[in-house]
Amino acid sequence: MKKILTAILLIVVMVLGVNLVAADPNDLPGTGFESGQQIQNAGTSNANVVLTAYNQAGTAFTCDNQTLAPGASFTWLPSNCTIPAGFMGSAVASSDQPIVAVVNVNNRTVGPAAGQYTGTDGSSTSTTIAFPLVKNNHAGRTTTFYIQNASSSPNNITATFRRTGDATSYVRTFTNVPANAMVVLNPADATPAFPSGTGTGLGSVVITGSGPLAGTSLEHQHTAPVAQNLQASRAFVPSDYGTTVYCPLTRRNFGGQNTTTGIQAQNVSGGSLSISVTYNVVAPSPRTVGPFSQTVGNGESANFLQSDHLLAGELASATVSASGNLAVIVNDRATNPNPQRFTTYACFAQANTTTKVTLPLVKENFNNNTTGIQVQNVGNAPATFTLTYTTNNNQVVTVTHTDSVAPGASKTFYRLASGGTTNITVVSGTLSNLNSTVSGVVITSNQPIVAIANESNYTGVNPQDTKNYEGFNQ
Repeated sequence: MKKILTAILLIVVMVLGVNLVAADPNDLPGTGFESGQQIQNAGTSNANVVLTAYNQAGTAFTCDNQTLAPGASFTWLPSNCTIPAGFMGSAVASSDQPIVAVVNVNNRTVGPAAGQYTGTDGSSTSTTIAFPLVKNNHAGRTTTFYIQNASSSPNNITATFRRTGDATSYVRTFTNVPANAMVVLNPADATPAFPSGTGTGLGSVVITGSGPLAGTSLEHQHTAPVAQNLQASRAFVPSDYGTTVYCPLTRRNFGGQNTTTGIQAQNVSGGSLSISVTYNVVAPSPRTVGPFSQTVGNGESANFLQSDHLLAGELASATVSASGNLAVIVNDRATNPNPQRFTTYACFAQANTTTKVTLPLVKENFNNNTTGIQVQNVGNAPATFTLTYTTNNNQVVTVTHTDSVAPGASKTFYRLASGGTTNITVVSGTLSNLNSTVSGVVITSNQPIVAIANESNYTGVNPQDTKNYEGFNQ
């Protein structure tokens, strides 16, 4: 099969082996972690998809091949690959059509922890990648990074950590990493060791390679016999940077789970930078809040806490801006459930916005879980969104809405089959056909948009962690 560059996805940290025990005590706590890879055909013809897994020595393992109709998706599980128990590695998916993917990491056989992140397109890999947020036992949480050699030759990899308010460089290097393989990176392994503890173990990291890289971060409890929650996000590459960045979902003490977010905006401009955030509140009453500003040095992150800016019970979208380049993430924490639930997603640079977004994995009342879709209008005029769901049982349902969305604002699509979203109009198909399904979704608009998918349990029966990922602008 011809590998088309724009159709290659480098899917990092496929923790596929059941009952994985991490070799390093700073890796994921406890046991039972595995992953599923949901890959969607974003093209206009049937896609022949090949997935290959690689261990840390670069040895290849075959996985099932699949043919996917346009808009359709398939989940590769550990049982779909010829890998040994305890496997931890990376993967490459290739296709003769454009494809997108999301990875779900969880320990559901023993605990409730779960996180999602997007695969990295082969054309978007880079010799420099960045993560806006690093923790080393900060408030009992630590970030572990999984960095993939996204080339066909050995790669030398260097990670440089920066602590907030500290000019010291904390460095970790890896030499001759095999093609397509990945390495595990912990802040405590840097030289000198990245400081540990609340307030001191907080910063950001930039990673360079002699060849192109892809990567993901997993934030978790520093130690735990069984992990209770997990946050996942992919690395930023230079094409993800922007001077104006959009975040579709922020909130403070919102809903029955008392969910509050925080924005981490990393300065990747090369010099000192003033960073500002403005909020478009959409619930309970529309209003604009901000801007709020902070100044940070190159490589450092500004932390904006929505508990300082929004009123209790408010839900908003946000726009982050500066005179130089930024990489921005949002951390989401629900304090009411036990165990508490955490998620992370990456915000979107203005240059990468489009009028079409695809989502490979959307659940509608499926195994007690459902996915909320948050779509933000990043254009200059009111927007209308059209969503087409292609389900796992071959149903196609298209909907739109009668309430226009103001520039900078967002709209949530949630439990459509159960009447969870107001002002919905069915264009084709039947809403009830979405019930108990998993879908790939395509969103189109008359204005540029960005979107995230946020999966959660809606019954209280299953305590699995909340998880989300970024939509793919096409």
